[in-house]
Amino acid sequence: MYNYFKYSSLLFALIFSLSNCKGKRVSQKTVEVHDPKNKNVSDGAQELIFGLKYIDACSARMKGNVNEALKLFNECLRLNPNNIAVKYELATVNKLLGVNDLALAYAKECAAADPKNEWYQLILVDCYRTLKQYPNSVKVQENLVKNFPNNSEFKENLAIEYSFTGQYDKAYNMYNDLEKQYGINEQLSVNKIKLLQQENKFSEIEKEINKLIASDSTNSRYLNYLAEHYEYIKQPEKAKKIYEKIIRIDPSNPTVHLALSDYYKQKGDDAPAFSELKLAFLNPELDVITKYNIALAYFNTSAKFPETAYGEQGFELVKIMQRVHPSSPEANSLYGDYLFQENKKIDAAHYYSISASKDKSDYRTWIKLLNCLEELHSYDSLEKYSFEAMELFPSQSMVYYYNGLANLELRNYKKTVESLKDGLEYIVDDKLTMSAFYTYLGDAYFYLKEYEKSDKTFDDALKIDSDNDYVLNHYAYYLSLRKDQLEKAEKLSKKSNELKPDKGPYMDTYGWILFQLGKYQQAEQWLSKAKTFDPKKPNILEHYGDCLFKLNRLNEALKYWQQAIDNGGDKDRISKKIKEKSLND
Repeated sequence: MYNYFKYSSLLFALIFSLSNCKGKRVSQKTVEVHDPKNKNVSDGAQELIFGLKYIDACSARMKGNVNEALKLFNECLRLNPNNIAVKYELATVNKLLGVNDLALAYAKECAAADPKNEWYQLILVDCYRTLKQYPNSVKVQENLVKNFPNNSEFKENLAIEYSFTGQYDKAYNMYNDLEKQYGINEQLSVNKIKLLQQENKFSEIEKEINKLIASDSTNSRYLNYLAEHYEYIKQPEKAKKIYEKIIRIDPSNPTVHLALSDYYKQKGDDAPAFSELKLAFLNPELDVITKYNIALAYFNTSAKFPETAYGEQGFELVKIMQRVHPSSPEANSLYGDYLFQENKKIDAAHYYSISASKDKSDYRTWIKLLNCLEELHSYDSLEKYSFEAMELFPSQSMVYYYNGLANLELRNYKKTVESLKDGLEYIVDDKLTMSAFYTYLGDAYFYLKEYEKSDKTFDDALKIDSDNDYVLNHYAYYLSLRKDQLEKAEKLSKKSNELKPDKGPYMDTYGWILFQLGKYQQAEQWLSKAKTFDPKKPNILEHYGDCLFKLNRLNEALKYWQQAIDNGGDKDRISKKIKEKSLND
């Protein structure tokens, strides 16, 4: 007696679990667990096995273990081949796995077995849609609406399906039925208007919108539908009257101010058009992205046509945008662009930094910030922000470039080498960028007195771009300072001057190499030219003084050495030359 009671309790628990496996989707009667008193089933073993597998299968599906669920549901089906609940689950699982034909077969069996079960019908609809069998999907949904006349969701879905299959009149009538059932509703009206637009039934559209307006005459959004409709059918004057009506109801409505701005612009009335645009920008309810796109268009147009008013007007708009949205990364970044264009680079860097801090994922803004800091020669800040950028964008070569450059200028040469070598790994098919990396690597290796590495990187840079005047000049100058390979240095420097004949430092390098080669007359000519181009460069003045000394023009040499000191040259070294009247080589 005790064993029988225990068995009955377990079976009741199984039936309860089975009935809840799908919640409301599957009725209890569809899970056919046999009566334990049935003499054809020995000790209820089959029912227990079925029930346990069914529960495990449902559990696996709910946990996302779809393949395991499929295996278990198939085992359930072998135990009970006519079980509709299992076939429903198999339809669901096969659909999840993309086995759509098999899913459809199971769904058809379920729907045919219980036409009044909404979930069976819905899985069939889903399968038909997946296989793009839309006419069949429509038929099933029509039966759903017939069997569940008070279910608005079924009616809405059928209306959408009618619309999708081009049956606009049926879709329109379905929305009308919903409207009779629930009253005038904005979403229903909008859906009806969209259908009418498909068939260019403009008078019917106007009637629908006016019916919606009649339900709430002070709703500015409803009025806006009508204004937009008039714009679409090319009746701008009617649209303007509606917009003016909306402004009386909602004076700060940004969408309407934008529409009025477009209206005046189309008529060629630039002043009122811009005034309306500013009113729209002043409203914080107009999203910042819309404002950004408008201000960006002004910025781009002003770059192409600088003589127009777009630059000044765009600057005014972006100022308003930044003031209204002070925390917006887009507003601060674009404000920085305008400031940079106006050569207000300190302010531009400030707003770029705000934007970068608000949206650390925007690589473009970070690059703008780093470029701006480089142009300002703010190398401490450049090192700080570029280091942060390397952590944020570890696969972007340019952040390593800026960090290497900053450390080079700060004389952190080992850090320069480390950053540039790391960055080289991320350069793909960009020879110019690679050449720039090699150039600064060559500089860093020179200052670290790793001359072989320095020469190799400069040679690598010239293999990429043999006409890189910066590399030619620096390479030549470093060789001259070491008094090494002076003939090669002479050729390199000569070529840099041929490429850029008006650069004082390049002339100085060539003159200094000639000096090192003992060609003092030629050196004097080049150093004199360099002095003319850069009359206050201490290095050039000192070199010129040295050359004059070798030409036995001592008084002139003393004069230029003193000028070199006065313009920031190495006072101790040059003063010793003056005092001893020698080069102190």
